[in-house]
Amino acid sequence: MILLTGEIQLRARRTRIKILKAIAGLNQSAGFSEIRNATGLSTGSIYYHLGRMNKYVSKDLKQYRLTDEGLRLLHEIGFKSLISSQ
Repeated sequence: MILLTGEIQLRARRTRIKILKAIAGLNQSAGFSEIRNATGLSTGSIYYHLGRMNKYVSKDLKQYRLTDEGLRLLHEIGFKSLISSQ
């Protein structure tokens, strides 16, 4: 199946939002295995997308944390679960 560029971008955006929501649902900090378990995504997919999400996710030792920009994005798309105002 050949995907158009717009379809690929949409799929990537959905995957990245899924990862952000998973981290937010885990008290805004999660290890890699927790993200994998929460999203059901493959290891390669998670590494690929986390590598491109530096603006939204930071890594501290073995924990991934939402940045202020990541929290802002989730707020903008209407995701409210477990996100407290900062």
